[in-house]
Amino acid sequence: MDTSTDPGPRTELDVRPTLAAGGEPYSMIMEAVEGLAPGETLVLRSPFEPTPLHRVLAGMGFSHAARELGDDDWVTEYRRAGDEPALVLDVRGLRPPEPLERTLEALEGLPATRALLQVNDRVPAFLLPLLDERGYVYRIGEDARGTLVTIWRPERPR
Repeated sequence: MDTSTDPGPRTELDVRPTLAAGGEPYSMIMEAVEGLAPGETLVLRSPFEPTPLHRVLAGMGFSHAARELGDDDWVTEYRRAGDEPALVLDVRGLRPPEPLERTLEALEGLPATRALLQVNDRVPAFLLPLLDERGYVYRIGEDARGTLVTIWRPERPR
């Protein structure tokens, strides 16, 4: 089992198609910001540097880093100041119920400014109802490592 810190989970949002179609992506962006776990980064793709958004999110406690990838292609990363990186718990290869037990143990005492990123071989079906009962929020995703379950408490300092 590996328990370490990681750059953390990331939510990616590409607003270029919305803007190209004449739409306004502000509500999509705000919805993504509200759904961020502690320590999670919003990675925004846009056709220009979103300077007005930098100011709005700075007022909500976010820092940013923007870079131009090419013509009409910018990537900006937003992260809430004061959030700690996610605690990574790698439970791949462990036999049940060990992944569930280790995850619940890791969540005990986890500060509200931090999320737990569980790396698993599969969706932890028996864990999810227990997280619901205990008031945790979670998001399930995948990457090259396997199934990723980001877990956090919804109440966190703003």
